[in-house]
Amino acid sequence: MRVTSLATAAAFLLGGALLASCEEIIDIAAPVQTVGQAFSGDTLRSPIKGTIAGRTAPYYMISDVTVNDGDTLLIQAGVKILVIGKPKSPGTFGQASNNPSFIVNGTLLSLGTKTQPVVLTVADNLKGDPTLVQDVATDPAFKGYWGGINADGASLLVLRWTDIGYVGGPYGANAPTGYAAGDPKIGVSMLAKKATAVCVLEDSYLHGSVDDMVRLQGCRFSVMRNRFEKTGKTGGEGLNLKAGCVGDVAYNTFVGAATNGSKVASVAASAVQSNVATFNNTYLNCGYRQTKSGRGGSINYEVQAAGKIYNNLIVNCRFGLRLRADSPPDVANIQYDNQYYYGGTSYQVAEFNAATAGTVTASKPGDTRGTAGDNDPKFVSADLMTTAGTTAAPNTAIQWANFLNPTTNLRLQGSSPALGKGTTAFTPLNAVSSLRVRGMFTPTSTAPGADAGAYQSGNVGNQQ
Repeated sequence: MRVTSLATAAAFLLGGALLASCEEIIDIAAPVQTVGQAFSGDTLRSPIKGTIAGRTAPYYMISDVTVNDGDTLLIQAGVKILVIGKPKSPGTFGQASNNPSFIVNGTLLSLGTKTQPVVLTVADNLKGDPTLVQDVATDPAFKGYWGGINADGASLLVLRWTDIGYVGGPYGANAPTGYAAGDPKIGVSMLAKKATAVCVLEDSYLHGSVDDMVRLQGCRFSVMRNRFEKTGKTGGEGLNLKAGCVGDVAYNTFVGAATNGSKVASVAASAVQSNVATFNNTYLNCGYRQTKSGRGGSINYEVQAAGKIYNNLIVNCRFGLRLRADSPPDVANIQYDNQYYYGGTSYQVAEFNAATAGTVTASKPGDTRGTAGDNDPKFVSADLMTTAGTTAAPNTAIQWANFLNPTTNLRLQGSSPALGKGTTAFTPLNAVSSLRVRGMFTPTSTAPGADAGAYQSGNVGNQQ
């Protein structure tokens, strides 16, 4: 299969403005950081467009909120949206009849900052203690209170410094094609219906999903410097990239994913082959809640996917890099090296190349691997002693080690052996580099780093 890039959009609509150039420059009316009319009131109503202005008091979401085709919704820094469901039916919140979603058929720009993130969440009394290590069967993070963001019909989705949690409410009887009643909704979905669809996720915190936290298909994308935690109850990926996805996955942390932190797949008949560069990410304790035999791990490429895989730090995961043997990726068009592995048990070490999961992964000269306990990456502060059980039966301690507690710090100490174990001798895909939302947003791509993982020397990389 020939590796194909998604063509740069010749034209697409954003808030009624027609674009027609090789560089996507989008004009939005002044003042800066405002689109159309500001939303007024406390409760979001559908359809919605314009600007949700930053303020101290929260906004409320009680039912589905739709951004129509051709419309733009801007969520400003500091906005907090509490999803509460139907006020008259609090007892059904999280059930099929009462788990609201954002439905985006136009453009959604959620533009938080480090000090003023956009927060999309549920009320505090529903969260319990987010720092408590607990059984996934009762953990509120996997309750699926609301439906997340469905941007399947969107032109553009941008989430920058956005906190999204407690998603995955079930579909009802009128579930869309591909889903059945009772199936959990995806936290952030762009199964693109538009050939020019673009998705950018930067510096965001995505936590608590019943199935996949993010699922993309048929779009150009960039997923940079995000933090994924508690993704998937008994199955599901942190980031699931399907046919026709072209872009970069870099400087993210994936902690405690049920299956893989990130997965890439294509299909033989796809007009655009999936082509994904996965580099400088940190994967910790991933793969232990997946109930299907041979599944679960860290990074997974399969079904004719192409790409580049470098500089990833894979620590105490159920399986290492997996190039799936029974449904293989486009191995001729995959380059990979310089993965840094740590396993605290002999069982974890034996699975660095996903041996029992079925893989064609080869050891590479730039890889770092050893026996149990070798090559401790020396995080500033992290528990690497939680036991794992076996491939067939991971124990509960590792199944519940699915988030970073307040004292955890995955930055590397100055004496870390993971420093300098990466390579910069490859070029990312930079699939969204032409995107400009004038006066509002420009994607910020971080180049490959010489250190393994998401945190680089000099405070470069992940800022979470």
